Parts: sequence; C-alpha cells; structure tokens
Amino acid sequence: MPRVAAALLMFVPERWGQLDHFSKLHGNTYKFDQWQRRALAGVGSHLRKTLILHELGLKLKPGLEDDHRWLDEHGHSPMTNSAELATVLEAAFLELYSSIDCTAKVLRAVYGPTTRGFKESTSGMFKNADRFEGSFPPELKEAIRDATWYWRLRTVRDELTHLSTGHVRWDRETDIVNYSNFDLPEQGKFFDIPDVFAWIGEMYDHVNRFIGIAFHYMNGTLGSEPVFQLCGMVEGRGLHRYVNPTEKLTFHSGECGAWAWFELPENPDCPFKDHCGAYQRKAPPQGWETSPASLSDPAVKSQD
Repeated sequence: MPRVAAALLMFVPERWGQLDHFSKLHGNTYKFDQWQRRALAGVGSHLRKTLILHELGLKLKPGLEDDHRWLDEHGHSPMTNSAELATVLEAAFLELYSSIDCTAKVLRAVYGPTTRGFKESTSGMFKNADRFEGSFPPELKEAIRDATWYWRLRTVRDELTHLSTGHVRWDRETDIVNYSNFDLPEQGKFFDIPDVFAWIGEMYDHVNRFIGIAFHYMNGTLGSEPVFQLCGMVEGRGLHRYVNPTEKLTFHSGECGAWAWFELPENPDCPFKDHCGAYQRKAPPQGWETSPASLSDPAVKSQD
C-alpha cells in the first residue's frame, strides 16, 4: 500500500496564475460540457508540455556533436541525434499551438453563444475577431489583434500536422541550432528559424501572455456565489472550504466547510486551522460533516 501523508496543503492561491484561478473557480458561473472542460484542462497541460519538450531538447542537443564527429570520421552520418532533436522540437511547436487552440475553445464556450460570427475555428478567431458582433469584449479583440506572432506558429503547425516535417542544423562555431523546412515556402524562401531554442522561448512568452490576458478578463466575469475548494488532506481525508471567486484570494480566504468533521474527537484534527482565516469563518454544515471527501471520492473529482 502507498504511504499516506499525514497532512497536505492544496489551497495556495498566492501561486495561482489567471488560468489556475479560472479553472478552479468558474464552475458556478459557467456550466461547461465535457468537451469544454477538457479544452480548459488542455490549455495548461499543453503549455507545460512545451516547457518539458524544450528542456528535453536541450538534453539532446549535445548529441549533435556526435553526428558531426561521425561525419568527419566516415564521410557520412545517419544524423540520428539531429532527427531525434527535430522530432522533439516539432512536438514543442505543436504543443504551443494546442494550448492556443484550447484557449480559443474556452473563449468560444464563454462568448460564442452571444457573439455573431464566432465559429469553431482558431484561425478564424484570430482572423475575424474585429468583425465579431455581440458580447465579445473589445479588450480581447485588442489582444487578438496584437497577436501577430500567431500566424507563423500556425504556419508551421499546419505544415507539421498535414504535410512535411523539417530538420535541425548545428553551427559548431556559435553552438546555435537552426530549424528549417525546405518544403515549406515563406516569403520566397524556405521556412527557417535561425535559433530554434530562443524562438520557442519567445513564442512561449507570447502564448503565455495571451492566455494570461484572456483568462484575466474572464476571471472578471465570475459570479460571487461561493465555490467548493478542496484545500488540504489529513490522513488521506479531504479538507475543504467555500470561496468567493470575486474576492482577492489568499490562504485565509473563504469559509471552512470541514470543521464539523475534524472537530469530532474521533477524527484527526486539521493541522492548518490555528493559522487559517477560513476556519474563523465556519460555513454551515452541508452534508460533509460526517463523511469528508477522499481523493477517490467521485464527488471530489467532479468539483470545479
């Protein structure tokens, strides 16, 4: 049996970004279907995988020297390490685009029903947002208008998804890795990224900033009805509170909902209560006081 931690703190809103805030607290304002919930989950997971692939690419980079050493010694080389690195970097491109794709799906879930012209197309959103009519906010139209970086990312994503793949080249003198796709035309030449690791970093910053703007705005639309939050674990059982999404959140926010259970003498006490503002504002018992949630409880998994 796996060991169960004596205590685990899970509610740390000071570390949340705009996406985290919306993901955890949107549930009483927006009733997403399963596809929309999966798109919301995909925004962050694809973005995190971009960083993982970028770091993996850096680990593979020294192998390019082995390819060139073999070429020098034998006059030819299978360039296996180069092919592996190109595969990882292209996966990073696709993950970045998938994060934007998922963001567009969430925006459509929120604004699509009341916005004329907002169709199920990520490129269509970036192309046509200025012509949207209805509830789509001007602030988000401006963010989309400013995202000129999107089109190059979309170009390489479409090529990789539907057509050809590219190659990497290592410059011994500068230790810089180039990425090229000789089959993909770009302004009369072939598609070329002179420093691919730097480009991924820059593109990540663009995508991350756009996501932050989008979810910051949507966080401003959340209602004030308190939302259930699993805030910790004690001996494998869940501790929870109810949080108002419109308030500035800290560890002390909300009202404790688990107090009626952990105050019973036969149950383990909450290890955080003596320094928790939510415990000072106890919520009325709502059915959890005799049977707190565990991580295997379906009720926990279904909560936003």
